[in-house]
Amino acid sequence: MKYVEIKNLKPSELRKKLQQLNQDIFDAKMKLSMQRLPNPLTLRLLRRDRARIQTALNQPHQEKQQ
Repeated sequence: MKYVEIKNLKPSELRKKLQQLNQDIFDAKMKLSMQRLPNPLTLRLLRRDRARIQTALNQPHQEKQQ
């Protein structure tokens, strides 16, 4: 998911996506520990998407402080 797509979403939608990503990351870690994750890079991509969403959620807060 690109940051351009993320920054156009509402905060409530971002929080839902963040919850879903956290669940997906948990599932991927479990599959990785059982060696059933076909592509280990999936975990990296999920973590990066989570970071992008967290950045988008914090962005308006930072702009108000400046």
